[in-house]
Amino acid sequence: MFKISTILLLLVVAQSAWAAPKIESWTSSNGAKVLFVPSPGLPMVDIRVVFAAGSARDADKPGLATLTNAMLTESAGKWSADEVSERMEFVGADLSNGALRDMGWVTTRSLTDEKVLNTTLETLNAVLTEPAFKAGDFERMREAILASLKQEAESPKEIAKKAFMGALYKGHPYSINPNGTFDSIKGMTIEDTKKFYGQFYVAKNATVS
Repeated sequence: MFKISTILLLLVVAQSAWAAPKIESWTSSNGAKVLFVPSPGLPMVDIRVVFAAGSARDADKPGLATLTNAMLTESAGKWSADEVSERMEFVGADLSNGALRDMGWVTTRSLTDEKVLNTTLETLNAVLTEPAFKAGDFERMREAILASLKQEAESPKEIAKKAFMGALYKGHPYSINPNGTFDSIKGMTIEDTKKFYGQFYVAKNATVS
């Protein structure tokens, strides 16, 4: 039994060592850190761009990081919010984004077929570098966050979570709900999101994996 257990353990260790990916790393010309794991057996690519742009940087405007991030995948470049979505759907690619206490991100998954990938990367580039920050998109995103806050206020789980984080990180930015408060979101302006984007959504503040 001991010998069998030892053999199984060695197999698990060997499998773990074999499965560990080789991560290549470099810094782009504009200062972004890049992490790359090749997987030539799959005709797909996953890209995740993470910025140190979470709610811990909201300062006196709770919810600003979340609202700013939500604006990225709305109108961008020469495309409306619907057109951004339609471009990705047309080539079967995924595009998503979000923000937590310590980060904001945009991710995409695409086939590596040249035409498909070109469309995906062109759209991703616009989302990251040319978000339009249109007034209509801003109001829609703000209303969506306010609706989310209303749901949280009626959820015992969310109420308990906020109380726990408030007690655990008292006096620290992590104690604040990433979605902000009703008052902070209502008082926010589109200029606030533009300023936050300009300060934190820059290459030197990004990691691309």
